Amino acid sequence: MTALIAALLLAPVASAREDVPARPGPNAQQKAAVAQLVKDYGVSAQEGERRIARQDEQAALATKLREKLGARFGGAWVDHERGGRLRVAVTEKSSASVVNTSAPEQAAVEAVLVERSMAELQKMSDMLGKRIAKANEGAQHGLQSAVVTEKNVLRLDLPRGKKLTDKQRRVVRWAEHKFGDALVVDSYRHASRPVYCGGQYSCDPPLRSGLAIYGGNTRCTSAFMAYDRYGYYMMTAGHCTEAASYWEVPTYSYGYQGVGSTADYHFGYYGDYAVVRISDTAFWQPRGWVYTTQPIRSWDYDYVGQYVCKQGSTTGYTCGQITDTNATVHYPGRTLTGMTWSTACVAPGDSGSGVYNGSTAHGILSGGPNSGCGMIHEPISRALSSLGVSLLAG
Repeated sequence: MTALIAALLLAPVASAREDVPARPGPNAQQKAAVAQLVKDYGVSAQEGERRIARQDEQAALATKLREKLGARFGGAWVDHERGGRLRVAVTEKSSASVVNTSAPEQAAVEAVLVERSMAELQKMSDMLGKRIAKANEGAQHGLQSAVVTEKNVLRLDLPRGKKLTDKQRRVVRWAEHKFGDALVVDSYRHASRPVYCGGQYSCDPPLRSGLAIYGGNTRCTSAFMAYDRYGYYMMTAGHCTEAASYWEVPTYSYGYQGVGSTADYHFGYYGDYAVVRISDTAFWQPRGWVYTTQPIRSWDYDYVGQYVCKQGSTTGYTCGQITDTNATVHYPGRTLTGMTWSTACVAPGDSGSGVYNGSTAHGILSGGPNSGCGMIHEPISRALSSLGVSLLAG
């Protein structure tokens, strides 16, 4: 990952390993995550609150072990079938002691011996993603894939009940031959799509939460702030910026205030992210907040089993559990790689929402299935690195 541009502004930088001050109790977002966890697993509210409260510590520990183990790191996930325990995969039996000695005495952490490292799985995923992208060109129904961390395999997903093209069938045969028992073939029922409003008022009313941003006939959401030596930026989804370059936000007087123009964006194979340069910092007064309730103080990587929430201008708070990382996703006419899936519900206009837990940023909402719940987000780590900006801490 390329180094982030060092900021020259006197503002705190949100880092992946910054110590986050303890909070007296769950905030509104965390309460929503607790409610979803309780619903999913049937645990008590007290137990759900305990698990959500320790997620940031678990992510920080997983990231620490990712760096410490290096090529021996096979991934990490939160196992809610085992009391919300953090499980860390290692490729060598002797590395289990590294996991045990690195964890705080009170932490519920377990080392799991696996065959393949996360680096190997990611390399496999990259190889498959490139072939999927080529095979999906011109196809009505796309192939998808993801790293299944807890099973230490790569999954190739076929559109259920749909006919594949000759190119797609060749990719399936190639993957089965190339990866052997490291690959499982499955299917998905509902096609994926980006979730933005095509038509300025098509998702209104009401605006439930998050900061609605308008450009041309498009409405999306923005949440996280970023900066570099050149100025401040709003972060949103890259596909939002294809339909508009200048952005406005609604005001209390029901008019619109100009915010700024798109400075950089990407929507395609390597993800879905954008930054909008703020033209009036006196108006904006940026502080790195998820608009308007939650200051963001750090960022971290995505781990399966974590509960994350988004604060979108269409559906407000919705939360879900991360199910897949390093996913290749097919949108109409597009294939994206390196994305993250979770079970949260989303709707048009939520694109660009901040995906986070507590005060830790995880990603930028991109899309979801065309039926039912599910959320696809761009990992914040890649967006920051690719754009060369730093996340602004609140």
